[in-house]
Amino acid sequence: MYTGTLDLLPPAGEIRVVTGPDADVRSDWCRRLAQSDEWADSAALLSFAAHAGFAQAIGWPQARYYEEGGETVADFLSYEEVYGINPYEVGAKPPETKRAFKERLARLVRLTDVRKFWERPLISLSNGETRRVLLTRALAKNPKLLILDDPAAGLDPAQRAKLKDVLQALANRGLAILMACRHADEWPECVTRAVRLDRKGRASLVPFTPTPDEAPDASQAPARRAGRPSGGPPVIEIRDLSLDYGGRRLFSHFNWTVRQGEHWVLRGENGSGKTTLFALITGDSPWAYAVDIKIFGLPRGNGVALSDIRSRIGAVSPEMQAYLGHSARELVDAALAKDPELLLLDEPFMNLDARTARTVGRQIAAYLRKHPKTTAVLICHRRDEVPPLFDHELDLNHLGD
Repeated sequence: MYTGTLDLLPPAGEIRVVTGPDADVRSDWCRRLAQSDEWADSAALLSFAAHAGFAQAIGWPQARYYEEGGETVADFLSYEEVYGINPYEVGAKPPETKRAFKERLARLVRLTDVRKFWERPLISLSNGETRRVLLTRALAKNPKLLILDDPAAGLDPAQRAKLKDVLQALANRGLAILMACRHADEWPECVTRAVRLDRKGRASLVPFTPTPDEAPDASQAPARRAGRPSGGPPVIEIRDLSLDYGGRRLFSHFNWTVRQGEHWVLRGENGSGKTTLFALITGDSPWAYAVDIKIFGLPRGNGVALSDIRSRIGAVSPEMQAYLGHSARELVDAALAKDPELLLLDEPFMNLDARTARTVGRQIAAYLRKHPKTTAVLICHRRDEVPPLFDHELDLNHLGD
């Protein structure tokens, strides 16, 4: 597989992209390259697999709402943590001086903009925030080659644009970067060459020209605002929600009603509280029992078993991918198979190639057409991935507008 691989890789200071029709093939190729004898000690890989491993090491998904404290971002990016230095190991030679590491880390922290949650516990970070921390850690060892597998997944539009700027700055400093992304608009504009993979993982170096599957959809869905209520009974009712989390205010006197048969898109920057809202709805967060929230008309703590409520909900989330080891498509299949009254879709297209994401989007739309009483709420950062029928929108960035 690696015959002639060195000819495919970018030289210092250049960014090349990995393209091909199958996201799993691209991911496997990146992983094998990072683990190869040639690059095991000098390449850094950032991938969803690494994100999943990180999540599993922290613990169960709901722990972010039940545990306080724990390892902070500062701890995770410390010299000792990054290099796995055992303070009780006598005579071990450090890979570099602590001063050199700290100077480089200070530059990286400014570049990736993780200082704003420097003292926050890792477990409190959103998926997008976690991605930025993992990128910083991947760079902390000063690799010669940075391999990125779908690094923009789960990032809000502003952070996707920021990521491109960060990668260009790293390339300008002499880093070789190889990246696989689902959409051409996630790649830096300076890219001119691509490693093209066929479905068997055979690679060739070609001029960079996005295929129709990789180009952004020209018919991106327009912004959706709260449309006309369906007239059906309330399925989600949140009243006067005020909530602080991770040392910051997420919600202040927030109200939201979702009625039977409505289809909502939930938007907001990374860390704005989208996943927290879902945790309140499912009961994964203990705050669900301390705030005014009703699901299917039932308040929390009214004697109805939580399992009875959850049996009526189909859910998909990045956390479920990470902890259960299932693909987004498998989770969507499982959620729809429950014939749910409420469908909660948190990034249901994450880590799917563009063609598969469109197929899954059509599957969701077809299900909702067939089941007009099913209520659905979707978290999605790309407008071109929102399926038809989602005609309501809640933007958490503009709650006070």
